[in-house]
Amino acid sequence: MRRSWDTLNNHLMSQSQAPIVLFCDFGLPYTGQMKARLCLVAPATPVIDLFHDVPAYDIQAGSVLLAAHADDFPKGSIFLCVVDPGVGTNQRQPGVLFAGGRWFIGPFNGLFEHVMRRYGEDAKADLKAFEIVADQAAVSATFHGRDIFAPVAACLARGDQSGLKPVELKTIRKADFQEDVRAVIYVDGFGNLMTGIRAKSLRADETVEILGHQLAMVRTFGDVEPGTLIVYENAVGLLEIAASQANAHDILRISTLPSVKIVKL
Repeated sequence: MRRSWDTLNNHLMSQSQAPIVLFCDFGLPYTGQMKARLCLVAPATPVIDLFHDVPAYDIQAGSVLLAAHADDFPKGSIFLCVVDPGVGTNQRQPGVLFAGGRWFIGPFNGLFEHVMRRYGEDAKADLKAFEIVADQAAVSATFHGRDIFAPVAACLARGDQSGLKPVELKTIRKADFQEDVRAVIYVDGFGNLMTGIRAKSLRADETVEILGHQLAMVRTFGDVEPGTLIVYENAVGLLEIAASQANAHDILRISTLPSVKIVKL
């Protein structure tokens, strides 16, 4: 299936322009302001909304979510990424990562760590990092998404790579980031709870426990009776907690994003 999808992607890319993909922890009006900048510089480039509601300020959750979803987009795609609690400070650089044939624009604060791990596992991986050299005179201290990252994304869509200064990859790595985040990192509209745990990391004799509930590992929702809490491998390879034909978020009465445990069966 993946090979067929890649073949289709390559065919479509030969006929159309790769999209700019929005990935951030804020919604309106800020995403609208970023789109306005994209329209000014690259009006013909399609813009796709991926996440406007990454858990606020949670860089590690954002890193996992970004890496898990990147393969759904064709090579050449430009990810405009903003989870940036250190905006306007010298805690991080504004930068660009090229990985897996895709561009990732945003703060070098760890947001791209899992992308580098995912694509860096390939022996043929072509990883490159660049610092964005911007005119700070016209930049808001609190909205680099609009004033730095969006214009760079639009320029890349037009083939313009000016204003990028190469930096060593080791300067932007976050070795302390866990490979799997044992917590809920996203809640969708159905109340399904996406974790930061790769399904392939779970052994056959293990399952997930959340708030004292040890869950049955299933393939799909219809494998259990309605209302049953379950865990399954979702479409991007992460473990996800749900309730068949019901809302797991409401059943568990979650007010914050809780941690989860891996337990023996």
